[in-house]
Amino acid sequence: MTLLVQAANVRYAHGGNQIFEDLSFVLREGDRAALIGENGSGKSTLFRLLARDLTPDSGAVTHRRGLTVGYLRQESSLDPARTVREVVVEAAGDPAALEAQLHALERQLGEPLDDEAMAEVLDAYNHALARLDAAEATDHEAELEEVLGGLRFPAYRWDQRIGNLSGGERKLVDVAQFLLNQPDLLLLDEPDNHFDVATKGWLEEWLTLRYPGAVGLISHDRYMIDQVANQIFELEDGRIAAYPGNYTAYLELKQARLEREAELRELREREFKKLKASAEQLTQWARQNPKFASRAENQRRKAAEERARLEAEPAPVLNRRRIKVDFATERGSTDVLTASALAKSFGARVVFKPFDLLLRHGERVGLVGPNGAGKTTFVRMVLGEEPPSAGQLRLGPSITPGYYAQEHETLDPDATPLELVRQVKPLTEQQALSQLVALLFDRDDAMNRIGALSGGERARLQIALLILSGANLLVLDEPTNNLDIPSVEALEKALLGFPGAILTISHDRYFLDRICTRIVEIEDGVVRDYPGGYSYYIANRDKGTFLTRDWPPAVPVVTAKKGKKAARR
Repeated sequence: MTLLVQAANVRYAHGGNQIFEDLSFVLREGDRAALIGENGSGKSTLFRLLARDLTPDSGAVTHRRGLTVGYLRQESSLDPARTVREVVVEAAGDPAALEAQLHALERQLGEPLDDEAMAEVLDAYNHALARLDAAEATDHEAELEEVLGGLRFPAYRWDQRIGNLSGGERKLVDVAQFLLNQPDLLLLDEPDNHFDVATKGWLEEWLTLRYPGAVGLISHDRYMIDQVANQIFELEDGRIAAYPGNYTAYLELKQARLEREAELRELREREFKKLKASAEQLTQWARQNPKFASRAENQRRKAAEERARLEAEPAPVLNRRRIKVDFATERGSTDVLTASALAKSFGARVVFKPFDLLLRHGERVGLVGPNGAGKTTFVRMVLGEEPPSAGQLRLGPSITPGYYAQEHETLDPDATPLELVRQVKPLTEQQALSQLVALLFDRDDAMNRIGALSGGERARLQIALLILSGANLLVLDEPTNNLDIPSVEALEKALLGFPGAILTISHDRYFLDRICTRIVEIEDGVVRDYPGGYSYYIANRDKGTFLTRDWPPAVPVVTAKKGKKAARR
């Protein structure tokens, strides 16, 4: 396969911190490479180097001549004054826009340029000319319908200005323009933020079956990585390692590599100890008999060389420091949550028709459905913050819910993590700090204003507060957002051992598959029940048990009975 990008011995530092050391790798045609690593490991920085936004401090990133690179950043850079249609049609190859681009390039060709600049302009001209030829035979309206429709962006909003869109809607437009522009190398930095499950599935299918170029992907969605990637690049300790296959294959290959390296390290350490002991013995003999002196010197030299090699090569880390999550709570009622003919409407808009639901002790329920289906509305009803339009919702008498808010809005931005921890549970400052250290906070982080913390830090703080709340019903709204994959895996392990009940909204299908014993779907006002994880739900979409009763409701409106006050932090 043709080589697209080659990185050789790349080093890069920022603000005095060395981010990369001697990175070397290649990207070829047909590659769909997922870049993974802990938050702060430099994933976005590496993409900026590949996109030519940054220049390495040493080493080189070499691109194939004429290579076009599209870089989808986490933050949208779309012109707020333009409409959705203008942006997407131009990306698809609007003939008028391409003609204007060709005229501008022709003017550049008439200017004095060095050989390298002239080659770049000629490459851009030929690329634009080829796109113009293809654009004249393209039905742009059909392309818009296919891509914007697949991304579930409603047609009635295509003529709205970008500035009037939400952050999630701008991300949809960003993704659409890059898919239609079709650069040779498409770099996607967290493309699936704010996407519902159906939209993620459509994007995965497009990237694997329809997209003709190479793809670089940064995502915390392990299910998406499994579906899209045919190789994994992992950034760890400023270095990069490549693994063939998807995320599931990477887990097995990395563990096997670490175990082999650990065995080899142990053998080399034993060899060093033997050389050192031999050198010391020969040195003692040489004091009595000079004929042993040369042999003693030779063994000391060998021992020194082996020691230098061991010190130069970092030891493999089989168990890295991760967040420590351990939920402890008292058992609550067997019937944790009971909904009877529960319904909700906002004016003429029906969120869900009357349905019955029973959540029992020990169950872990995943709440799924398209964006806007009513998942968050139902969670607010469980917490007693939103009244039903009809029916009843009851929590068991000994149930204490604890709430994880997706946008972290339950955290006081002017407080410090240390203050919030001590508000939830009476602890000394040192005890509170120990709780936060287990979630990877240092003392400075613990004393910082919450408003100044990163999304990942606020997510870890919410987990710490949930642990201390003693809740026996965890109500989680997108708990994996803003967490890196190692932290998500630590959270999953703790939730699997949680002795209470869990109700979670999540678009993280890997998380749903691993955690949930049951899926409840809300779509078009109808509620269905599936007795299994996400894979079971997908395989049995048409076989779910209807929880929804006949409409209209036959019971009068009843004010929701609140359970114990939620531990909302």
